[in-house]
Amino acid sequence: MVRPWLYSLLGLAGFLVGIYVLLNYGLPLVLPFFIAMIVAELIDPVVDRLSGKRRLPRSLAVALVLLTFVTIFTTAFTVGIARLVQEVRSVIASLPYLYSYALDMGAVFAEQFGRLNEALPSSIQDMLAKNLSAVQASMEDTLPGAAGALGVVSSLPAFITNLLIAMIATFFISRDRALIGEFLLSLFPSVWRMKLRKVKDDVWSSSMGWAKAQFMLILLTAIQTIIGLSLIGAKYSVTMGVVVGVADMMPILGPAAVYLPWILYSFIFGDKIFGLKLLVLYALVAGIRQVLEAKLVGDQVGLHPLAILVSLYLGIHFFGALGVVAGPLIAILLKSVIKSGLLPIFQDDPPPN
Repeated sequence: MVRPWLYSLLGLAGFLVGIYVLLNYGLPLVLPFFIAMIVAELIDPVVDRLSGKRRLPRSLAVALVLLTFVTIFTTAFTVGIARLVQEVRSVIASLPYLYSYALDMGAVFAEQFGRLNEALPSSIQDMLAKNLSAVQASMEDTLPGAAGALGVVSSLPAFITNLLIAMIATFFISRDRALIGEFLLSLFPSVWRMKLRKVKDDVWSSSMGWAKAQFMLILLTAIQTIIGLSLIGAKYSVTMGVVVGVADMMPILGPAAVYLPWILYSFIFGDKIFGLKLLVLYALVAGIRQVLEAKLVGDQVGLHPLAILVSLYLGIHFFGALGVVAGPLIAILLKSVIKSGLLPIFQDDPPPN
């Protein structure tokens, strides 16, 4: 009774170690071609329709779809950046006022904190002083790294080069998709090929379902925030909606990373009525998201929400920010390879004849 579980644990450990090695050491080497494979899969239904019903040569169909994809993406990106630049300019124009206001609020906070600190026992004062010193030291260690991260601009030429390679590779992969697929399958034993096809189809459909669910949740959060902030009279509603949408991609915290500090600041230093409106808006946004998330992710992926949460935690632990995406995708892949029989672990014993 122990041996099947031992084999299952060893098989699971081998699978996870292999995935870890591939993501950390293999993926960076072939990243443009990996992106090309994903884009080719995304555009393949449209390419098949154009080359089938419209009877266009497949090369021409791929070129048209890629050109349309790049045009739409570039246009949307340009319009979005223009809107953000407009609102950022408004923020920059008000920086002198914000700076003066921040100094005044800082003085008020320091005075209030000083009074509170003097009323506390000496042991608590010492503890607060030590914690503040630790926070300051942590910031001194973190800021140089953050400043170094801004040097990502210097890697822009490499990014553009990789993007061009990915687009060219997408053209060839999509044009010769069938031939490339048969070649890759021929590298594996014949008894595996049907199972590999099933794994590929299952992983792709589940991954697209997960991505669709996440995109819908993020888009809904951003739209709700933009509309809600506009209704309560907040400035820079579009910019803040985009910021909240980006924050929604953060595990655990999500929109709370933006809403809660804003609400706290409004209650302490700003307009308390506005802070109450923000609190109600956040409760609505978070409540709607929680209600929809379990259903959307469960229906699209076929994994329990707890499995998604565990995969997110482990993914972030081992892969950092990449783990937000890698964790759930690894869970989907693991489910698919177990279901196909390629990794026969944690399965019930066959019934006796």
